[in-house]
Amino acid sequence: MRRFVTTAVVLVVLLAVGAVVADRVLHARAEDRVAEQIDGYLDVSGERTVTIEGFPFLTQLATGELDSVRASAGAVVVEGVELVDVRAHARAVAVEQPITVGDLEVVATLPDAALQSLVDRRVPRADVTVGSTADGVELGTEVLGADLAILAEPAVENGTLTISVSSISLGGAEIDADSLTGIVDEDLLSLDLDVRLPLGLDLVAAAPEDGSVRLTFSGQDVVLDQ
Repeated sequence: MRRFVTTAVVLVVLLAVGAVVADRVLHARAEDRVAEQIDGYLDVSGERTVTIEGFPFLTQLATGELDSVRASAGAVVVEGVELVDVRAHARAVAVEQPITVGDLEVVATLPDAALQSLVDRRVPRADVTVGSTADGVELGTEVLGADLAILAEPAVENGTLTISVSSISLGGAEIDADSLTGIVDEDLLSLDLDVRLPLGLDLVAAAPEDGSVRLTFSGQDVVLDQ
């Protein structure tokens, strides 16, 4: 009898271990599949990670939906613009074709070098330097032989990154924007910059940081595979 019980316990343990191993193997394969999907939509560089949250994975798979999937990448390039420290959080991910995400949020950093490139595209005739701090975006140029310094606030309007003037100084003295009418490119005083991600994600927030602007993109019912 004791041998029977011992054998039964061993079998149960082996089955449990086998189930866990199978769960982890399928879990790892699924993460690799998500990584392949990301590579199909974005030019990814640097370290990349994908984590399917929740255990057991097989239970989620059986329901046809993954509760939470997180991904990160060192950098992605979209339409010539490099975003760094990219982090994505997908919720309610349907595993059947087409793969659909109920809610997808992507947070990425737009470094000053990339912001400078966007500003140069928008106002190609202006010789402008760009730098970000926690207080906002600083734009600098020269007007009539004097240094023009603009402090601007990044924001989002209708899915577009806007850089709106907060304060202006010319030669160290504060002036208003009207004083520059006809002297500087009016686009410099109200910049609209096009920063996009694929899959129809909308830019919803922008926050200045030292050396960059942190951007948040969001989308609902996003189709990843068609």
